[in-house]
Amino acid sequence: WPDAVFFVFGHLGDGNLHLSISAGPADGSARPAIEQLVYAPLGPLQGSISGEHGIGLEKKPYLSLCRSPDEIEVMKLLKRSLDPGNILNRGKIFDLP
Repeated sequence: WPDAVFFVFGHLGDGNLHLSISAGPADGSARPAIEQLVYAPLGPLQGSISGEHGIGLEKKPYLSLCRSPDEIEVMKLLKRSLDPGNILNRGKIFDLP
């Protein structure tokens, strides 16, 4: 993407960096490839796809890149324990029955 524009800003003291990337066609078709380039290296670097902002729908598909299956199961257990009716933010991080 020769016309890409890339900004980094955030909280340097605690290592939370926010990336703002504009690249590819205006229709957003390059977004999945760009997200993969940004998020894939985080696991080996022990990074996170999200800091203080949470996961949400946008980063939901990438949670497994920075959290182990065991960590995700603990997160689901906590969700089921604290919200047994699954009424709070349903589907925002996990697809629970």
